[in-house]
Amino acid sequence: MARKDLFKGTLEAMLSPEQGIARPPQGKGILHNSALGAVEAGLAHNQNRTQVVDLDPSEIEDSEHADRLPYDDADLTGLVESIRAHGQQIPILVYRKNSGGYRVIYGRRRLAALRKIGGKVRALISHTMGDDDRIIAQGIENAVRKDLSFIEKALFAHRLRQSGVKDATIRAALNIDVNVEKATQISTMKMVVNEIGEEIILAIGAAPDVGRTRWRAAAKLFQERFTAADRPRVAAQVLAFREKQDAIQFTVVNHPDQDFDQSNRSDARFEHFLASLRASNDVQKPELAGGDAQEISVGDQIIGITKASRATVTLTVRAKDDPSFHRWVSENVDRLLRQAHDEWAASPENETLTE
Repeated sequence: MARKDLFKGTLEAMLSPEQGIARPPQGKGILHNSALGAVEAGLAHNQNRTQVVDLDPSEIEDSEHADRLPYDDADLTGLVESIRAHGQQIPILVYRKNSGGYRVIYGRRRLAALRKIGGKVRALISHTMGDDDRIIAQGIENAVRKDLSFIEKALFAHRLRQSGVKDATIRAALNIDVNVEKATQISTMKMVVNEIGEEIILAIGAAPDVGRTRWRAAAKLFQERFTAADRPRVAAQVLAFREKQDAIQFTVVNHPDQDFDQSNRSDARFEHFLASLRASNDVQKPELAGGDAQEISVGDQIIGITKASRATVTLTVRAKDDPSFHRWVSENVDRLLRQAHDEWAASPENETLTE
């Protein structure tokens, strides 16, 4: 069964533009004994507690768990034109915040398009969905409509994990690595985001035609040739390329792909990023690449020697340089290493390197 068909029952339960109310899902649960099945059952049980209303866009906040990367105006052009011509055919799903107003569960592109057009937003208001249910519903909706790209899914999973969402909920929301022993896809997503970093990913964009294999290759190249400290510089280079793109009007005449449109620019940015990585041997960090030893001195006195590679970092304190310091370090090395680890754990840099 195709992946999109798996979610048909639940989305039919949540989206009923003809009747304006939720209908119970048809057929068996999406994934029995899973969080997805709980969402489906909950929607069926509470069908009369979901209503369709017209809301002012200013009343609706974006989801706290962004699943799509920021898009250019060109990415919304087709949707804006469609809504102008035919109206909003499918409601968005929102819930009422305790502090007042609403927050979108899914339908962020439709909401953005309607903000550009003006007027009211047709919305389903859910009164019963819990936090996990909302996250899963957000993932389900993307599975049956415009699929998220690989990197959008990876960044969505990363942000959910940082927010404390359980791995099982993330996997169910994205419909990946469900009921398998090894979560290989989630593992790859985690590696890609950890290595490349959110700053560079946001500069590149959704890259809808770039899949897991090429993102993984880019992450491995970045791991080999750069460190986290290089991310702002690399992101700035991607953004500079993006500015050049903005100055170019792509047409069928100057692009060989007949299906090319402005929304494909993020794919071109990824290609630029990958090509830059492949050509970056000359900027590889010597201490990381070759593991060259470096002396650490206080004044004219050598106090230690470090050697770093991608696999290990070695610190050597020699008795011949300073016997007293050598003895003190040997007696306190456990405490010093724990202190260094605590300092690292509390540093801002750690936020981009760990989850």
